[in-house]
Amino acid sequence: MKEKTIKSFFMNIRDSILYNVPFSKEYNNFFDYDKNISQIYITLFQAGNTPIRWGTRQESLSKSINRISNKLKENQKFKDFDLKDSSKCRIMFEILTKEYECNIRNLTTMRMKSPNRFEPGINGLKYTYEGVTRFFMPTDAFTKSVMSVNQLLNYLSKQCGISKKTDKISQRVHLMRRENIEYTFIESSAYISFGDEVLELERGYPSPIEFNREAIYDKTLKSINWLVENMNEDGSFLYYYDPYKNTMIDDMHPNMINPLYNNILRHSGGTITLLRGYELTKDELYLQKAKESIDFLLCTFKTHTYKDEYACYPFFNKKSKLGGAGIGLVAIMHYYIHTGDESYRKEMDGLVRHILSRVDDEGELIGYYIHPNFNNGEPLINPSDEVKKELFSFYYPGEALLGLALYYLHVRDIDKELKKDLLKKAEMALDFLVDIRPIKYIHLFEPLPADAWLMQAIEEWVKVKNFRKKSYIDFVFNDTKAMFNHMYTNKNTLASNKDYIGGFFYEYGDHVYHDASRCEGVVSAYYLAKYLGDETKAEWIMKNMLLSAKGLMKTFNSEESAYPHIDPKKALHSFRFKLTRQWVRVDSVQHAACFFARLYKTDMDINDTTTVKKPQK
Repeated sequence: MKEKTIKSFFMNIRDSILYNVPFSKEYNNFFDYDKNISQIYITLFQAGNTPIRWGTRQESLSKSINRISNKLKENQKFKDFDLKDSSKCRIMFEILTKEYECNIRNLTTMRMKSPNRFEPGINGLKYTYEGVTRFFMPTDAFTKSVMSVNQLLNYLSKQCGISKKTDKISQRVHLMRRENIEYTFIESSAYISFGDEVLELERGYPSPIEFNREAIYDKTLKSINWLVENMNEDGSFLYYYDPYKNTMIDDMHPNMINPLYNNILRHSGGTITLLRGYELTKDELYLQKAKESIDFLLCTFKTHTYKDEYACYPFFNKKSKLGGAGIGLVAIMHYYIHTGDESYRKEMDGLVRHILSRVDDEGELIGYYIHPNFNNGEPLINPSDEVKKELFSFYYPGEALLGLALYYLHVRDIDKELKKDLLKKAEMALDFLVDIRPIKYIHLFEPLPADAWLMQAIEEWVKVKNFRKKSYIDFVFNDTKAMFNHMYTNKNTLASNKDYIGGFFYEYGDHVYHDASRCEGVVSAYYLAKYLGDETKAEWIMKNMLLSAKGLMKTFNSEESAYPHIDPKKALHSFRFKLTRQWVRVDSVQHAACFFARLYKTDMDINDTTTVKKPQK
């Protein structure tokens, strides 16, 4: 960018708007400005305010910016932005750099090399409807929390008024594809101010990404602290937050407002995360908060008997899930391992008995004990094969077996009969999951494995005498290999979406899954390889795992990246689900923090020390 710097360019923009002075013509050649396509947008962001922006394309860059400055100042909300304070009011500059053909009827996010692929945050749309031309700029995907084609076209239908014709999103999408609308793809370059610095945006996210041991430690603890800061007085966690809409109402349960929707499995995942924080720091605050969250879990418990002994299970949202008992036991076991506190011993024993009661004669762990849509909401004691299939879960058995493993390995003075039953049924369940389930439920298996909890369970069970079976070990490493075979890498990723690297796909071309829950399974595979003394396999896993870790960092809500949030502090230091989808949920934080906590404790060697705060020259 020749003699001038992007920093001085931004200073000139701020002064032009603030002091009503013409933007300097000296910058007219700063970008490859083309008066035929170079639409420019300038957006002002500030905490507590809805962003304001204006876009135009004039004869020159300076004339465009002068026009935008005037229009921004005409906005009634302009007075709410403190342009004098660069730490408060952030400026985004975006310039359209490319325009090319788009066949809207074939618009897709699935086929990687399709000429009609919508890549959220990388390309956008220019469209003309009833004589009015509008722009969905590439950064809009990030700032407006848009990821899929349906989300995109629904948003555009609201922008141009077609949404008034129908309340159904599917019909809006159909109309946006079929109405007399001219579309072209567009691409852009974009930058955001950050205090006195200027950061280049990639898919709306400031770059480059900080990734080194110190960054992993720092962001892990910050995300765990986000859970602490978002705990309720009763020990539960903030379940869901959408920074774009600034709402805690779960998108999947919009009618659950008072109380807000919650999920007891993900609650216990939050507890585990706090205890990972204690592992890293020995800070007693994490133990205290974990105990508060366990006490909330216990408030959901109901009881029954198993072999005439006390058994208990979480009952939440009118359901009792095997995973609820499993992760609940895992959470309490982590607390027990760190403290030796026997105060939850009755519940630990009771959860174990309940889980054992859910192992049928074939070794299958039944996914639900109570479900409102089955058996009139009464306990499912001997469900039929058809009911088992309907209640099938890839996640719950692994969660339950991990809890059983931790209990067996760490609890003192286990009753002999209970221990005997535990070993017998755990082996039956593992044999079923590894040998029988792939045949019985073959139609439910996807090309990308989703059984990271079972990988974690096997990591623990192989430490038990007679459980170091080749079939168990092979399961872990085969699933790891399958994940890596469904990972975006330098070799299969286009230049335009290098931020896909390290993420997963079901079918090649899928929008990337930067999936921390699967990463937890992978890091377990690494620890298993080390335990078995297989350094070659451990090195192979680490090499690929670091790609996933770096990709996952792009979902971290940093100070630099929170610019589009109405309340930037609310989601600060949490992890999002997707690159452009802004949703945050307790488990999106939990899985990422737990993965990074375990990764940090390995002997990883990271040479990449890029920092997100490096200003553009």
